[in-house]
Amino acid sequence: MEKAIDLIQSSNSIILLSHKNPDGDAVGSVLGLAQGLESIGKKVKCFSKDVIPSVFDFLPSISQIENTIEPEHQDLIVLLDCALFSRTGIENIKDIVSSFDNLLIIDHHPKDKTECDRINNCVAVIDHKVSSTAVLTFNLLKGLNINITKNIANCLLTGIFTDTGGFQHNNTDPQSLQAAAEFMKKGSRIDKIAKNIFNTKSLAAIKLWGIALERIQNNPESGMAISYISKSDMDNLGVKEEELMGLVNVINTISDAKFSLLLTESADNKIKGSLRSEKYKGIDVSRIARSLGGGGHKLASGFEINSTDITKSIDEIRKAILKNKS
Repeated sequence: MEKAIDLIQSSNSIILLSHKNPDGDAVGSVLGLAQGLESIGKKVKCFSKDVIPSVFDFLPSISQIENTIEPEHQDLIVLLDCALFSRTGIENIKDIVSSFDNLLIIDHHPKDKTECDRINNCVAVIDHKVSSTAVLTFNLLKGLNINITKNIANCLLTGIFTDTGGFQHNNTDPQSLQAAAEFMKKGSRIDKIAKNIFNTKSLAAIKLWGIALERIQNNPESGMAISYISKSDMDNLGVKEEELMGLVNVINTISDAKFSLLLTESADNKIKGSLRSEKYKGIDVSRIARSLGGGGHKLASGFEINSTDITKSIDEIRKAILKNKS
């Protein structure tokens, strides 16, 4: 962490990036860090290749995350919640950063490789034992002696809240709860975050959830509960992909399921897979995700494959997963 602090203190222009299809931890960490760095006079830009899901519109300074940007030199690039440029979805980093002096990685996912493997002027702060990148971001801000405002607290608490499944997942640890308590002292409200993230759905979204729940196939022998949502399902009801957030966790509540899988067909001819399990079930879903080109945590992982037809691909995915699991 000391090297990360030194990098930031010696940098003036800083750009913050995270992974494609950003979740609450990615968005919250980027915004929380951006506001903290700006408070000490840093020139900060935030970029996301993908549009930020509207469920995060309640976060302060959400408009600060840009989708288009003019390439220019940056003293420092900070990768949050990922460790490879390829995970940002940006084809060529020079499309948004013409040149840079240093790279800082802040992440909590287990890693086989990072950009630091090929870039010398790189520092990585990676700790897969913490619940979220937001916790690491909080520690970094404290190390920089930056005052945690209510707005920063709201952003970082959103990151912790979403990555712990509303403090229900096994990764909810004392450090997460202590950080949450600090944020609440600053005026952040867990109930408001929960309402915006999990408890506000359109009628169309609820109907779509019903379609997915009706399609669940549960195999007690393999332990997998699987369902899917096609692009036509979403188009017919006018539902966005972001409105499926939390659905795979509901599927994972099936009592005799050891792990759950939700497949979602995207507009760009890809199928996204979300895997969930619980510690007591004894399944490492990150191993399954890696076998399909993805990754993540032991209890929450994902992958993405190219496909033009989810109904034709679902059996192949199921067979690949069961073969890997066995």
